[in-house]
Amino acid sequence: MLKLVQIDNGVFDLQFDDPALADEQAALETLVFAALFTDAEAPSRRVPDRYERRGWWADPAKGTGLWYLRRQGLGDAARREAIFMVEQALRDHGLNDVSVIEDPAAAGNVSGVFLLISGSHNGRTFNMSVPL
Repeated sequence: MLKLVQIDNGVFDLQFDDPALADEQAALETLVFAALFTDAEAPSRRVPDRYERRGWWADPAKGTGLWYLRRQGLGDAARREAIFMVEQALRDHGLNDVSVIEDPAAAGNVSGVFLLISGSHNGRTFNMSVPL
């Protein structure tokens, strides 16, 4: 299995997962990043041109609409919508007890959103920080 490994802030690389290492945190992080950064098709009210709505060909509803949120100003409404979208996407991918809050250390950042995400999957709990 491949896993996504963070090598710097916002920079990731793929590595082969070694079952002998039992690094479940990396597998959970891969699941979270795949769920969040797979583009869902945008609603027609957001992106009127159907050829620009993106979305995965096999299931346009999978993933999130974070990509089209980035097309608007980063105000309070966009931040709340991003947090709601992230929570919903993670629950849809089978994660339990999901909690998503804006990172208080980065609150007020006018150019980006950093989230603290916690939850559980298959009996394993996780905590991670995700830059949007």
